[in-house]
Amino acid sequence: MSEAKFKVAIVGAGIGGLVFALSLHRFNANVDVDIYEAAAEFTEVGAGVGVWPRAWELLKDLGLADELAAVSEKAPGSWLYRKADQREGIPFNEVNDRVAFTTFYRAEFQSVLAKHLPAGYNIYFSKRLTSYAEIESGKIRLEFKDKSSATCDVLVGCDGIKSAVRNAMFRHLAAIATANGDDAAAADLTEKATPQWTGVLAYRGVFPAKALREVRADHVALERPLLSFGKHKLVATYPVSQGRLINFAAYVSNTSLEGTSYGPVWVRKSSKDEFASDFSMFEVQMKELLECVDTVNLWAIHVLPPLPTYVSGRVAILGDAAHAMTPFQGSGAGQGAEDGYILAAILSHPAVTARNVENALKAYDAVRRPISQEVSRISWKNLRLYALQTTGLEKLSEEASASGAVPVSKLEEVGRELCAAFEWVKFATFAQDRDTALEMLEKELLQADGGGHH
Repeated sequence: MSEAKFKVAIVGAGIGGLVFALSLHRFNANVDVDIYEAAAEFTEVGAGVGVWPRAWELLKDLGLADELAAVSEKAPGSWLYRKADQREGIPFNEVNDRVAFTTFYRAEFQSVLAKHLPAGYNIYFSKRLTSYAEIESGKIRLEFKDKSSATCDVLVGCDGIKSAVRNAMFRHLAAIATANGDDAAAADLTEKATPQWTGVLAYRGVFPAKALREVRADHVALERPLLSFGKHKLVATYPVSQGRLINFAAYVSNTSLEGTSYGPVWVRKSSKDEFASDFSMFEVQMKELLECVDTVNLWAIHVLPPLPTYVSGRVAILGDAAHAMTPFQGSGAGQGAEDGYILAAILSHPAVTARNVENALKAYDAVRRPISQEVSRISWKNLRLYALQTTGLEKLSEEASASGAVPVSKLEEVGRELCAAFEWVKFATFAQDRDTALEMLEKELLQADGGGHH
């Protein structure tokens, strides 16, 4: 292979960062790759993760289908919906034509991705980025918490919702606005780059399927992905790890706390005792499931407002660093994977060089930002549906809901709205988006050439 055309630094080795790295290899990008991970080893806090067919096709294209299939669980074509915050739960909208949702235990998913990293990629653990700066040579200097530094030609932040890359990028953009006398724009940029608490707490974990089987051998959660609805409450469960484990997520939503500050610790260990009382009105089969839960992590669900850009100069952000969203589209991991794949396709294009890579990144932003932000918007809207806070149910109290005050017709309306919210997963594919991105790239480079090089 000829000399690498430039060096790419990847900050963060979660799902988005690893898919980006593997995609660069898949496309023979002819770039040097350095990966910087803040943790001491490949590790993931979390439980289950799922992807829609768009992302699954992408993973197949990376040659990972067989190994991932060995640790995945293919959900049937529909989730089972139940209004469960009452003595006798009510099933509704059982017949829906959702496409298959492939689920994983997150640690197993990440392990398969990490195993395929090429030997030529440099991986540095315990490297927490604090800031970056563009230096006179045209390169980017990275500064780490341990006082070390490094340089690269292209920086890609895959470092999650508290992204140091995004924070540094938007501080830089805000400083430019201030220098131009536009303090309002500077304040807006700073605000948009700051994650917001949604008012939602999520208790997440996994437990052995055999524990539930011992309580009730025919429990529906052993075989089907199950969504148990309640006023301000939702419990989502599905099998992972070839059915050996059940992924569990119990959500408690308080709309009056949206946009308030949660505090510095957004993820911590919790226990069933901490949240079980919130679900005391739920039906027997949910209480049986809760009995199997032991230790979970409490997550304060934060999101990012729609950012005005995912790129600045030779720096790009992807995944939660760019569009952290609520989990109510099952799309956070898949959208990060799509970001990484399409960004890699752009950087791998033979016409992209160190000289024009800044223009190339604009094509990534033009394609991925509208798509990912629309998925995030729908996911936020779904929260209202899942927590029975939607039109006509705003004033419904938890007590009234538990007494069965929601007509089945209203539940079916909620179910139809949710089905409509997932229509997008059936249509446009990642391959179409890749082709669109490459077309935009060629236009960008043509315009750059037309304007002359600086």
